[in-house]
Amino acid sequence: MSGLILYRDAVYYLHEHPWGYHLEGPWRLVRAYDGIVRAGLAVFFVESAAPPWSGVEGELLKVHDASYVGLVRRLSLRGGGLLDADTYVNEYSFDAGLAVVSAVLDASERLVSGSSRLALVLGRPPGHHAGRYGAAMGAPTLGFCIFNAAALAAKRIADMGLRVAVVDFDLHHGNGTQEILYSDPRILHVDFHQDPSTIYPGTGWPWQNGEGDAEATKINVLLPPGAGDDLYTYIASAVLEAVWEAHGVPDVLVVDAGFDGHRGDGLGALELTANTYRLLGRLLRESSHKHLVVLEGGYNTGLEEALPAFIAELAALPSRTVLDDETRTPREVWERGLRALKETCRYNDLRC
Repeated sequence: MSGLILYRDAVYYLHEHPWGYHLEGPWRLVRAYDGIVRAGLAVFFVESAAPPWSGVEGELLKVHDASYVGLVRRLSLRGGGLLDADTYVNEYSFDAGLAVVSAVLDASERLVSGSSRLALVLGRPPGHHAGRYGAAMGAPTLGFCIFNAAALAAKRIADMGLRVAVVDFDLHHGNGTQEILYSDPRILHVDFHQDPSTIYPGTGWPWQNGEGDAEATKINVLLPPGAGDDLYTYIASAVLEAVWEAHGVPDVLVVDAGFDGHRGDGLGALELTANTYRLLGRLLRESSHKHLVVLEGGYNTGLEEALPAFIAELAALPSRTVLDDETRTPREVWERGLRALKETCRYNDLRC
């Protein structure tokens, strides 16, 4: 066995807006998989459908309240509707969400047992904005998300006695993941995102760093609008080195992988190219020997260019990905980024 497993399933494509087009649509998986194929990476993976998901609904109660799970189930059974202004459900959404959870839990078992070293779950709907009761930490909506599979995987791995960390590099703060893990000291959560004063969901400040015994284990890293590859990679390298120095390297890394920070993706104000995601792949490969990658955001060129660059470097695979020139950050943006980095390190007692 190659040790590399890719989860794909037809049910992931059936979750779509009941009345028309939506930015978070099935075509996202088409673009993501096409990017992996064009980069020459698909041949290195063993593909798997989602394992049977009928038995995993109860597992959701470890991260979501029963009232929220029931709401999604009822809305799906009725043929669909809106959970909020951003987030839809159709007749297949409940099953699609459970199938993502089933794949992620199966991947967790494979990583812990040693039968896999890297699992990539190309599933949807996404999940990192979904908190215990739905919209998390005061956010106005669920931001396209349904069930938080990554948070559940982290808890499962911690329950099996391994050191686990969640690293989220989606453009937006993973507020649902942070809310669910906020008081769990076993699980590090490092979240890189655009300055929350400038973008949804408006959370993810350096002082939102956990409670009780979990204080300083939820680490929010802010990137100012206009940040390019050079600033992002400098900050990511500094933070991850300091985090592992303070807390030790994890046995398993759960990666909430969003590619909407790519400059061609259209949702944010970061100026990132595939260079940043390649560097993130190398940093995370050097941080742990086992990785569970769960697809979150990415709606345009990020899926086709940044995702393959990240996976190739994370798995140390040859790739046909062509990289653009590295983007450079204006001096005033560098200064804002370094001030934000200083705040993150101060609140979390990190030497960076």
